[in-house]
Amino acid sequence: MSIAPPLHLDPSNAPTSSDVYGSHDATLALAAPSCVLPASLAENIRHLHGRIPETALCLFETASCLAYTENDLPRNASSLDMTFHAHLPLDLPWSGHDPSQNAAVTTAALALDVLDRVASLSPRCAVLHPPDGPTEGRRLLLAAFARHWHQRSSVPLLLENTRHCDVLELGEDFRFGEGFGLCLDIAHLMGYGQWGLLVSRLPESAGIVHWSAPGVRDDHRPLAALTPPQREVASALIRRVPPTATHLLEIFDWDAVAASIPYLQELARRQPPSVEGKEHRC
Repeated sequence: MSIAPPLHLDPSNAPTSSDVYGSHDATLALAAPSCVLPASLAENIRHLHGRIPETALCLFETASCLAYTENDLPRNASSLDMTFHAHLPLDLPWSGHDPSQNAAVTTAALALDVLDRVASLSPRCAVLHPPDGPTEGRRLLLAAFARHWHQRSSVPLLLENTRHCDVLELGEDFRFGEGFGLCLDIAHLMGYGQWGLLVSRLPESAGIVHWSAPGVRDDHRPLAALTPPQREVASALIRRVPPTATHLLEIFDWDAVAASIPYLQELARRQPPSVEGKEHRC
């Protein structure tokens, strides 16, 4: 892997929010992914500094992230007026979904090793995709994963609703009992028809909310691509999540992220229609 020279970020040279996308109502806590440019992690952080208050560290590939060294990160990032959270790898080896203590502990140890590579950035929480497989097996794996994680780390864990698991099926008592928060992906909810989430009380407990327009293959499209029915659902949901939630524009291109910010803020300002009891065709 080619290693770029360390990047030193100068907070005094950062552009202001209005330099990037004009004046706006900054009541939403916004975040952007660490891969909005076809560049290194350090270069993406340098680009986002001053443009967005929080960066989601996209640690999607286990092997690539384990190969990180201090040269891949900006050396003075911890001194910046910027926060970070982490998205754990998508390719964690859940050992063929073997619902055993050993399988989960091995997977958690690997995830913690990946998180250690960005420890200098002090990520405030970590997002985890549940494994697929039978619901009871998922519960066993996730419970063992959480126990091992919390023995080694104080970083909170959030479960994200995915194509294979809407989180709701795990049970509210399970999630709170094992110490998991919620990362609510709006595009997954709409794109995969997870309408049980919409009528549940889970949105009110979301710590992080992922925003993009659903696509054919989980494309993470800009919010301008939302259809009118999708805008209705999104507008209803944004008013239900806690005011402390962080809103991640999970779109992997900076221009598309910047263009989507006004759409997200407009959703927050709209008077949402009632969506309960409707037939959803998003």
